[in-house]
Amino acid sequence: MEYYLDTKGFECPIPVLKAAKFIRKLKKNDILLVESDDPLSKFDFKNYCADNNYNLISIIKLKNLIKIKFQI
Repeated sequence: MEYYLDTKGFECPIPVLKAAKFIRKLKKNDILLVESDDPLSKFDFKNYCADNNYNLISIIKLKNLIKIKFQI
């Protein structure tokens, strides 16, 4: 399954903390798409995925919006 989490309006480290809480409801191989407007979130999520052995699928920056997609 693919899930969506909106973290716009929050600054580091809140987007990652919200994602970590949301992931507790997910199963292995689920995909999470996180939208953030914090420019540091692309670095935070790279590290978060590496630390948790999640498969980082993509990080796309569109103007002030960052879309991070990864597999649990």
